[in-house]
Amino acid sequence: MKLSKRLNAINALITNPVDVIWDCCCDHGYLGIALLKRRVAKQVNFVDVVDKIMAELSEHLTNISQTLPSDAQYKVHCQDVREIKLVPNALNTVVIAGVGGELLLKLVAGIIKNNCAASVASTRFIVCPIHHTYHLRSGLAKLGFGLESEQLITENNRYYELIEVSQRSTALLTSTGNSMWDLNNASHKQYLKQLLTHYNKMLNKDELYYQKVITDYKKLSDA
Repeated sequence: MKLSKRLNAINALITNPVDVIWDCCCDHGYLGIALLKRRVAKQVNFVDVVDKIMAELSEHLTNISQTLPSDAQYKVHCQDVREIKLVPNALNTVVIAGVGGELLLKLVAGIIKNNCAASVASTRFIVCPIHHTYHLRSGLAKLGFGLESEQLITENNRYYELIEVSQRSTALLTSTGNSMWDLNNASHKQYLKQLLTHYNKMLNKDELYYQKVITDYKKLSDA
């Protein structure tokens, strides 16, 4: 089972062993299974709200159990991501990918609401939305998150921002990204052009807001 470029990049971010990994909106569970095989966590939790997907995943995990490490611990949760309970006094890593930025922000906000401040503060969040990254970044900053790392991934002619944040980090999380950009790279320049084209089309919906978004992105190429 080969991971996509995007999932492989997430997988590569988890190098130091942690106590608990939450593979949220996990779909077929490819990432979580790869993490189980690498033994980078004491427990991997697969979380998705779709009954059919989770039933199939449970069956698949049972079928491949002999290929997993003998001490592999996992749980399958068919539930809303917002309702997960972080394990207290443990190193939790929450991964959310494959959904839009607006929904992703609601999921993170829900996790914060549903858990104690100490558990959230010790948790690392790795997020990779399919769009609405400006909205997501702005919202995460308002929730007290700082930047751990960020990178731009190109896969199948699509662009993905992979963002790692925590409330422990004091590094500024900007709305447009900072360290991920290399505007000498043709694909990065193309992505910025694509974003500006999109937000210019949105001006008629909320000119004041989207003009600020456009101005912020243009600052990247002016720097």
